[in-house]
Amino acid sequence: MSLDLFTAFNSEDLWLKFSDKEYNLAMEKAKNFASLAEQHQALINFLASNCLIKWLNMTYGDLISQVNFEFEDKDLFSIWQFVNGTPLIINNLSRRLVVIPEECEDLSEFNIPQEWLDIPQLRGDYFLPVQVNLETGWLRFYGFTTYEYIKKYSYYNRYFAYYILPEHFLDDDLNLIFLFEKYQLFNHVEYQALPQFSSVEKRQFMEQLNNLEASRVRHHLNFVQWAALFADKSCRLSLYKKYQPISLGSWLENNFYQAYSQGWQNLTDLMDSLNFITSSPSVSNNGIVMRSGNVNLEYIYQINDEKQLKVAAQRLSVLPTNSVHKNQVLQALNYIMSRSHDDETRWHAAEGIWRLEPNNPNAGLWCGKRLNLGVEMGDLSLALVIGVLPKSDSQNSIFFRLYPTNNHLLPANLKVQIMDEETKVFKQLTSREGDRILQYKFWGNKGEFFWIQMNYHSTQLSEAFII
Repeated sequence: MSLDLFTAFNSEDLWLKFSDKEYNLAMEKAKNFASLAEQHQALINFLASNCLIKWLNMTYGDLISQVNFEFEDKDLFSIWQFVNGTPLIINNLSRRLVVIPEECEDLSEFNIPQEWLDIPQLRGDYFLPVQVNLETGWLRFYGFTTYEYIKKYSYYNRYFAYYILPEHFLDDDLNLIFLFEKYQLFNHVEYQALPQFSSVEKRQFMEQLNNLEASRVRHHLNFVQWAALFADKSCRLSLYKKYQPISLGSWLENNFYQAYSQGWQNLTDLMDSLNFITSSPSVSNNGIVMRSGNVNLEYIYQINDEKQLKVAAQRLSVLPTNSVHKNQVLQALNYIMSRSHDDETRWHAAEGIWRLEPNNPNAGLWCGKRLNLGVEMGDLSLALVIGVLPKSDSQNSIFFRLYPTNNHLLPANLKVQIMDEETKVFKQLTSREGDRILQYKFWGNKGEFFWIQMNYHSTQLSEAFII
């Protein structure tokens, strides 16, 4: 980044113009988060802080030695997962400057998360609000304040755990920060220490956060308990890792630790409450091929036509698990898997193999997760099911399904969006009256990200995955 990429105007506010390169760098950082809300929080935090650091070091190099990020990426990610704000360090750890970006139009109040004031290890000295406009490419730094001013003039919102400072208490001259630093004019303010907890107590707090949505973690414990975890690097990183995009490639290596820690289950544990496959055909050793629901098992090995293989796979995929033809059908389905290159055919065959022999390598890997879309859903719960099947050395096939549990129907107008790594929607599904399932098959390159977002009335949930 060079000086000509920035423009400063207006005697009161500092405006910085960011480039496409800076935006793309911030987007790369943001991909480390599972939900779109957390991804967006990381995006604006890195963008605002990174641009400010470069501008400050170029502009105030004669007054200060350097302004830098206080933490490395993983530590920053673990902060942004739960709390808005980025700590920067002035003059080699002498002062902490906390940058807090927002996209709101109303600048009458400055909201500061409690963590930046009441956790001694993270307590800020200076605080900079930033108005971010991603559409126009501008960052507006409209003032700063200090720890002392916030404690003296703000009011505390217990529900959001924010200190709220009226805008007129902000000082609009950013030069003062660096003059304070150069001439050692900063006031040292006393702060209250927090109680200390043992490792056993922290472990108990962590257990209380199991299976919670990331947005609820910060408010589930009282602040003193939460602060003990958030200030502890190992605890904070552990919590962060629990909410990372699910690695589907790990499933193909029989590694489900991450998925299980985020509330996913092996599909066999959800089968009792899901109407996974509903119909069952008859299987005849000498029946007419593909006619009247019968399948001639011997003739399958002579099929070369992809359409006929697909019909055979579809018919065999719903065989009852207690059928006397189980072994012959398994052999036929495995044969179809080896012969077909069509995703639809292979998924039908994989489903049939999974029903008869879940641990078979050709069955694909299936996991499900119960979802809670809030009180608007009444007593109805949903289950998100994902299947993974190798397609080639560099690609995997994905099978998405959304079920109501306990034989309910899906509510009408439940919307599901499947988005690529740039959060562009490439498939949208909407349930109709009487629907029992929403499903979609697609494939992607290994290492690509995608999101599944579910919307019902005002409630929204999203899950992130790495292929």
